[in-house]
Amino acid sequence: MKKKSKYKPKPVRQDTMSWVMSGFKKVADVPDAGTKLLLRNHAAFDEVLAGRGTVEHVDLLISLVNMAEALAKLQLGRDWLPEIEQAQEAIYAMAQRGISGKSFLFTGEEMNIVRQILELHDVQLENCDVRTMEKALDDINKEYVHDKMRRIERLETV
Repeated sequence: MKKKSKYKPKPVRQDTMSWVMSGFKKVADVPDAGTKLLLRNHAAFDEVLAGRGTVEHVDLLISLVNMAEALAKLQLGRDWLPEIEQAQEAIYAMAQRGISGKSFLFTGEEMNIVRQILELHDVQLENCDVRTMEKALDDINKEYVHDKMRRIERLETV
């Protein structure tokens, strides 16, 4: 049997100019990406606030805060990093409670910090171009591949 080669050719872009030009557009100006992303984030937050939160809604909130952190590290709100870390802790605590059998609900303090980061992320998306967002997604993917993200585990009940 012949040994399988590890070589994989790089994909070829058919329209390089439109790809470059789309990198300069603001994310909020791209209707399929920006507007739908904003609506999805707000809908997930509203569902959790209404007490109808599911694992999918929590995953969207986690993605939102991770994206806000990656964009902040790329100079779009670097001074907000401590608040973003607090929001990550709030979502982590809420998710732990949710998978432990309770419902996915925030405490008052957790809700306020996550709402603040949701508003920050909206402003980031309005001011961010598509290329910067792609870089942020690459950074998040590297963190995931290198297993640097925390796993949400059930709380120990005594």
